[in-house]
Amino acid sequence: MRPDSKFDGDDLRRTDPKFQQPRFAQYLAAVARLDKLAEQRFRKHVIHLAIRLMLDQGITTALWGARHPGQLQPVGEVNGWELDASAKAEIDRILKERSAIPSAPNSWRRRRAAAAA
Repeated sequence: MRPDSKFDGDDLRRTDPKFQQPRFAQYLAAVARLDKLAEQRFRKHVIHLAIRLMLDQGITTALWGARHPGQLQPVGEVNGWELDASAKAEIDRILKERSAIPSAPNSWRRRRAAAAA
């Protein structure tokens, strides 16, 4: 995706606030930094890093929004390696620099629990 990406038809991103400026640019900048981390540390891409992060936190199922079979190719690259504590800390640091972006999959749970309290 690029900052000028357009979403048409039934694509939910067309109206999702995460895909509207300025937040969209913030997300893309974070993705670029995460992709660089994945390449430098693991010789992987950000998609592999994202899936690995979920699996390392105990999530056993991910709903994959693939529109064609080729988008499932990254699945084979997530086994046989793990994120160490320093990589997880770096991921959190990158995401925390963007205040609109939750820092980890559990962040939304913490905010929901705080709101309910």
